[in-house]
Amino acid sequence: MRDIRIRIIAEVGLALALFAVLELLPVFKLPYGGSISLSMLPIVLVALMRGPAVGIICGALAGFIDAAMLPNTYIISPVQAALDYPIAYGLVGLAGFFKPGLFKKSSTAKPSSKKTTILCVVLGTLLGGASRFAAHFTSGLVFFGMYAPEFQHPALYSLIYNISYMGPSAVVTAVLAALVYPLLAKALNLDTAAE
Repeated sequence: MRDIRIRIIAEVGLALALFAVLELLPVFKLPYGGSISLSMLPIVLVALMRGPAVGIICGALAGFIDAAMLPNTYIISPVQAALDYPIAYGLVGLAGFFKPGLFKKSSTAKPSSKKTTILCVVLGTLLGGASRFAAHFTSGLVFFGMYAPEFQHPALYSLIYNISYMGPSAVVTAVLAALVYPLLAKALNLDTAAE
C-alpha cells in the first residue's frame, strides 16, 4: 500500500512539472487571460490512471501553480482567484470518472476494447474541459462582465471569450490523450486495452 502511495505522489509530481512547462508554452494567449494550450493533458492522464479524487487534487495543485507562476495572472478577488485557478483546474480531474471503463472489474473479466478505452479517454477529457469551462464562465460572468460591450449581455461575453480558448484546448487535449493514454497505460503496466 505504501509503494502505491509513493508511486501516485511521484506521478502527480511529474504531471505538475509537465503542466508547468506546457502552461509556459501556449499556442495562443488571449488579452485578458486564458490561452490555448496543452496544459490539461497531464491532469487528464493522472485522473484517468488514478481516478477522480487524485485527478481533482492534481488539478487543484496545478491551479495554484498556474496562479503563482504566470506574470499576467488576473486576480481581482479571492473568490475569482479560486474559481479561475484551483477550482477550474481541479474540475479537470473529473475526467477520472471515466477510469472504471478502462480497467478490468475482476481477474476473469476481459479488458476494455481499444475503442472503449479511447471513447472513455475522449469523454473523460471533454468532461474535464467542460467542467473547467464552467468555472471560467462563472468567473467571467460575475467578475469580468464589466468588460462586455454595451450591446452584449455579460453571459454571452463570458461564453464567447472562454469558449474561444477552452474549446480548442479541450479538443486538442482529447485527441492527444487518446493517442498518449494507451501508450502510457502499456508502459506503466496498467490493466487496460493498450494494444
